[in-house]
Parts: sequence; C-alpha cells; structure tokens
Amino acid sequence: MIVAMGLFSRRPPTPVERLMKAAKLPTAGGELPLDEIAADVLRRPGKQAAAVLAVVEELCADEPKVAMSFLEDLQNIASHGAGELLTAEELLPLRGPRTVEAWETVDRFWAKVVAWCDETGVTLESSDSLRRVEDPRLLAILRGTYRSLPDGRRVGLTDVLHFEKVVGEGMPVVGFHPQA
Repeated sequence: MIVAMGLFSRRPPTPVERLMKAAKLPTAGGELPLDEIAADVLRRPGKQAAAVLAVVEELCADEPKVAMSFLEDLQNIASHGAGELLTAEELLPLRGPRTVEAWETVDRFWAKVVAWCDETGVTLESSDSLRRVEDPRLLAILRGTYRSLPDGRRVGLTDVLHFEKVVGEGMPVVGFHPQA
C-alpha cells in the first residue's frame, strides 16, 4: 500500500522500521537486525522499552513472525543479567495481552529445548564463559544467540537447531495461521 502525500507517495513503514522508530533509532540508513534493536532497547535506563513493546503488541496481530523473533532476541539478551541491561522481570509489566501470549510461547519453546537437551544428554555449557568475553561486538552477537538459564547454564541456537532437526518441531507463531 502506498500513502499519497502531496506530490510524493510514501509507503507505510515496515515492521522493523516501526520498531526502530519506537526505539528512537535512525531509519535513514536502512533497517537494523532485530537483535541490534533489542540490545538497544534493553540498555539502561530503557526509556523506549514501553513504546517498543506497544509496537510489538500491534505486530503480534499484524506481523506475528516479526514480533516473535524480536521477543526471542529481547528475552535472550535480557537473560544474561548484565548490569547495563534491563532484565526480563523489568519488561514484564510493560507487555500487552498479545505480547504476554507471544512472550510465554517463546519461553515455553526454549524450555522444551532445555528439557530435551537434559533428557538426551546434550551438555549445556556454563554461562560464565560469556562473562569473560571482552570484545563488545562479539559479546553483543553471543548475547543474542544464547540464553542464560537460572541454574548457570546456557542454551544456544545450535541446541535449538539440533532440537528442531531431531524432534521436528519449531517455535509456534502466535496468531499465524499458514494458508492451506
């Protein structure tokens, strides 16, 4: 859909642009990866978190795959308990009802992966190794691809991929119903 504005026509913002705008990130240079937007939203004091989660609430209805992917990045990064970042607990009161459902769906999926790893003998490494990473760019990448667990271990995307391959189950998308 193109929106007419005087002599010029403008397309509506993409879901990623909507998230970037709510996070007060510049959009002129193009879209950022979702994990970079999530990391920026989580930086203290986290003033944009409420506005971004309001957009996520809309995306849960309009673009559920984008919303779920963003929430997964947000949860993974927040799980590490880094002092300079907001925690998942601080984000909980900011969620709308659709976001709560999507958030819990993401959590349940990752919990299934952890349970499967435990049942099948897949060893999950300690999350302490992430704290020893000194390069901030590498740390940013690792925080988005791993989830620290309350017991001190971490589960990562390689574990998720292994689970999906063996079990044949990916993360369900809330509100998404593929066409037959």
